[in-house]
Amino acid sequence: MVRRSVSIAPRALSRRSLLGAGAALLLPFGVRAGGSRHLRILHIMSFESPWRWTDGQFAGFKEALGDVDAEYRVFQMDVKRNSTPEAKERIGRDARALIESWKPDLVYTSDDDAQAFVTRHYANAKPFFVFSGVNKDAAAHGLQGATNVAGVLEREHFVETARLLQSLKPTIKRFAVISDLGQYWANVIERIRAGLPMLPGATLAAVDRVKTFDEYKQKLAGYPAFADAVVYLGIFTLADASGTNVRYQDVQRWTVENSALPDASFWIDRVHHGVLASVTVSEREQGRAAGRLAHAILVEGKAPVSLPMEATLKGNPAINLARARQLRIDVASSLLLASEVVIDFEWNKRA
Repeated sequence: MVRRSVSIAPRALSRRSLLGAGAALLLPFGVRAGGSRHLRILHIMSFESPWRWTDGQFAGFKEALGDVDAEYRVFQMDVKRNSTPEAKERIGRDARALIESWKPDLVYTSDDDAQAFVTRHYANAKPFFVFSGVNKDAAAHGLQGATNVAGVLEREHFVETARLLQSLKPTIKRFAVISDLGQYWANVIERIRAGLPMLPGATLAAVDRVKTFDEYKQKLAGYPAFADAVVYLGIFTLADASGTNVRYQDVQRWTVENSALPDASFWIDRVHHGVLASVTVSEREQGRAAGRLAHAILVEGKAPVSLPMEATLKGNPAINLARARQLRIDVASSLLLASEVVIDFEWNKRA
């Protein structure tokens, strides 16, 4: 089978030349051969690349879609830096303008902000949309029953993650949950509350939503007095004294260097950046599930509304061994054999 590829001149990658100063980056991808007609597929990601979560979803999507004859383009909303409602709306308009000018056959949107600022504007209209990585219910985005939309929900594995923490340290019973002010984290917090009855004796010692990095530091400093472990949700939009969002990698590093409580989150990138343990949501499985939906629509001719909106079920246990050693936790060999093991902190790998 012949594979064709296209490239773009480096100067065409400029944010200014494509979408104006401060707008999200648009990148073209290769052309793949094998389908019955040439397709245009636009991927609008809420976040940015390179990042394991976004890149893994897109890789899984292309893998499951298979050898269709398609040209891919990627639009990065980069909402970690463009986190205000005004910035998101502006970038959403840029993304919608690209849809109108490029006229893709299908738009693949990942994570909640892309649904809120792009997909919902096209419900029951053209083109086709497939989403993944969505924490809210489809109805919250105005997409439930939309004739042109199919998608994959993201559901974190809290109970399994808590049990993994307890396997590492059996005395853990009191969990503190902390997050930035991202709207979709409220849904995650409610699912955490709903899972507590499955953990005998477990309680939520605190649930904190904070706006600034200083607030985050203060909350973490107080947790040892009444919590046994910390669960981190969004840490992307914690503002410094100037109002600029602190990079989440820097938040993670500060946490490792200043918190002595066992900790967990739900994504493998967090484990690489120092979280002790997680039964992670598989970004690759999210993308594969979305790719299968796109294949059903574009190749098999199925109506998007006829396809089920479901969450992926696969969770991957992961442990950061460097964090375990720092916290003086001995990890049983059985847990190491059953988990993805991260042996060092990400910043040490790059030193």
